[in-house]
Amino acid sequence: MQFRNIYTQTFSAFLLGLFTLFTSHLFLLFRYPNDFLELTFFETLISLAMAVRVDTITLLTFSFLPILLLSLPFTFVLNKQYRITLGVIIGLIFTSITIFAYANALYYDFSHRHLSNELFNISNDTTIVFDMALHSFLPYTIGATLAFFGLMFLYYKIFISKIKTENFSKKNWFILLLIIILIFLGIRSKLSGKSFGLSDAFAINKVSSGTLALNGFFTVYRTFNKEKSAHNLMELDEAIAISKTMLTSKNTSFVSDRYPLMRAYNEKNATKHNVVIVLLESWGAEHIDGFTHYKELDITPYFKKLSQESLKFTNFYANGYRSIFGITSIYTGITLPAGFEFLGNGLELSRLSYLGTIAKNNGYSTIAMQGSQRRSYRVDAVSYLAGFDQYYGAQDMPEVEEVEGNRKVITGTYDYNLFSFYHQKLNTMKEPFLGFAFTSTNHSDFHLPHSKFERYPHNLRNYYGALNAYIYVDNVIERFIEGVKKEPWFDNTIFIFTSDHGSGDALNPIGRKLRGESKKPLSSIEHFRIPLLIYAPKIFEPRELDTLGSQADFMPTIIDLLGFKDSFTTMSNSLLDESVEKRFAYFYGGSTIGLITDEGHVQYNFKNVVGASGTPEAQARIKKELFAIDTAEAKLLEQNRWTK
Repeated sequence: MQFRNIYTQTFSAFLLGLFTLFTSHLFLLFRYPNDFLELTFFETLISLAMAVRVDTITLLTFSFLPILLLSLPFTFVLNKQYRITLGVIIGLIFTSITIFAYANALYYDFSHRHLSNELFNISNDTTIVFDMALHSFLPYTIGATLAFFGLMFLYYKIFISKIKTENFSKKNWFILLLIIILIFLGIRSKLSGKSFGLSDAFAINKVSSGTLALNGFFTVYRTFNKEKSAHNLMELDEAIAISKTMLTSKNTSFVSDRYPLMRAYNEKNATKHNVVIVLLESWGAEHIDGFTHYKELDITPYFKKLSQESLKFTNFYANGYRSIFGITSIYTGITLPAGFEFLGNGLELSRLSYLGTIAKNNGYSTIAMQGSQRRSYRVDAVSYLAGFDQYYGAQDMPEVEEVEGNRKVITGTYDYNLFSFYHQKLNTMKEPFLGFAFTSTNHSDFHLPHSKFERYPHNLRNYYGALNAYIYVDNVIERFIEGVKKEPWFDNTIFIFTSDHGSGDALNPIGRKLRGESKKPLSSIEHFRIPLLIYAPKIFEPRELDTLGSQADFMPTIIDLLGFKDSFTTMSNSLLDESVEKRFAYFYGGSTIGLITDEGHVQYNFKNVVGASGTPEAQARIKKELFAIDTAEAKLLEQNRWTK
């Protein structure tokens, strides 16, 4: 191999990096074709062209210095060892970015969103990450390792190659200036105004266009320590006024000028029922019998039976797509604003209303637990912060599940161990009590205790493995409920079942075929739809309700239901308050925020609307309401004017 001059050598290395990084977009497109059905062929091409732009920005941002050092018009630049050293550095940068982009494409399977600053949430659970890398993802780990060394060898070959022209002249200074200008323009990707950002990657105003154009490395470093100033979507006073309208109810009143969204329910006599909350991992509505819009798979028959004996909410949504976002909404009644740190990592620096604390103030004993390790996502610290006096993780739970052979869970514990422990702990609680439990078995890797749950060919991470996990968890719920029915506290207890987030497998082609779905693309908000049932056969008559709601509605619903006297601030309403006129679900996912109302929905990427439904007039109203809610929540949290 021989190059005409130093510039063609460096440019060849850049083209190799650009080509390998671009293939990650093609990998995403062909691995998840159903996610891009809404794009026409021409729109797909435009989005892929935008991908080249994004990849160019990404590579130049992290390699401009060694590129400039390789382009200096001095004789020492021709030194072979000098060029090999800088070439290897460029190779390390390009190869690492490419491997990361492919890892992001595999992560996409779980949430159907690119990684962003929630990468730093995942880093709090490295045990699970390494377990998956060394077990169900082992072939990919080996492939990534081989690809890394293979690419590094190619970069080494480029920079050990002979250079034909080894003379410099005044022309080389002009070329250096041109390279500096091109790098500057390449990184900014704009001649004026703010440099290229996440929202600029949406070549078409559709979520899938931005998804195809972006790479995971770009989304992570562009959202790291993301500025909160993007929440200036309208003037704060106007945002507060509109938000108050959205939160208005005949049964509540706003109680503070300093904390303008703080409310209190009118005093009423209410029975102090026990409350038992179960947050089910990845319990997406599309897969749950009784909640799916399509053919039922008969994988959650007991949950369906339970829903028929409950207050069954069929129009219910997650406020985000990570577990810690769901826990944040349930514990505090808010949606994590885009760019803010999650609860346990900074959000708590603002004063918040906490579900456990309010329950304790009203005479309740409190307990929380999760089936993952005690410190996973810092849920231990978060739970104590939220007012739960007792907290337990997998390490604390006896292994009572019947296990076939050597089917041991490598991280966390089987869900029956969690539910059995939950049951026993509730037996020791002083009434009235509030309990919270978060399951784990339905999260990849799909370890199952026995082959009797494997209706489909089992795999630790494929779609059939997920379906088998649903079957197992449904069986566990049955054993739990049938067990607690025998307890003296059962008749006075309200059980609430929902999910931490929707299922990333909602668009899986195997699943869509099994469920009898057409190839018509599902709305992007379908990833956020989850079941909710409130089960208390001695307290509520069974009803199916299409009341629009979200996880953030938990706190006001419980406060309303149990007659708690504390003031509180949430961006949500009680699901049982019939005087609420404006129902909504406010969510955050990836680089977009969104609002669902009874009129339709709008998704916004802080530049354009990238998904919407409803009439044009309704969309205009929803967009204004979304801007108001986002601005009011973010700014009041920033100013520490959320609650006392």
